Amino acid sequence: MRFFLLASITALTLACVAPAAAQGTAPEYMPRQPLKNGEAPGLKATELSPKIRTFQLVFAKGDEVVAGLGEFADKNHLTAAHFTAIGAFDSAIIGWSDPDKKAYKIQRIKEEMEVTSLTGNITRDRDGKPVVHVHCIVALLRDGSVHSGHLLEGHISLTMQLYMEDSEPLAPTRAAAN
Repeated sequence: MRFFLLASITALTLACVAPAAAQGTAPEYMPRQPLKNGEAPGLKATELSPKIRTFQLVFAKGDEVVAGLGEFADKNHLTAAHFTAIGAFDSAIIGWSDPDKKAYKIQRIKEEMEVTSLTGNITRDRDGKPVVHVHCIVALLRDGSVHSGHLLEGHISLTMQLYMEDSEPLAPTRAAAN
């Protein structure tokens, strides 16, 4: 009985992880592939300093997130930061970059929404001013529809908890192995 149970579990496990093509899966599906070396020849990497500053930011009702992040970055001299957050907006402007027009195609949303994912980074421009780059996914509470893209403006309805790390970059001459 134990052998039969073990053989059944093994067969079920193999069937679940077998390539989709072998199972006759539709062509719009693709099985997981092993990672290959040499597929990103243009990748550039720079090792960042082990000195990492970590912050928790809590935004309050009415706060505008992008402007708040820029102000925080300026006051705290952030140079190479990344962050993630969740929370809620009552209005937002979300866009996608249209390279032909060199502008964002925007969608204005003015209703209660859950921020299911917010991620981004903060760097500095040539003049030393903070550059805040934020992507987000929001779910509208009215109908559950999901919208995503660049967050250009977002006003907090309840709260938002954001976790951020900032690393001081190493001297430009030191690059990480790619």
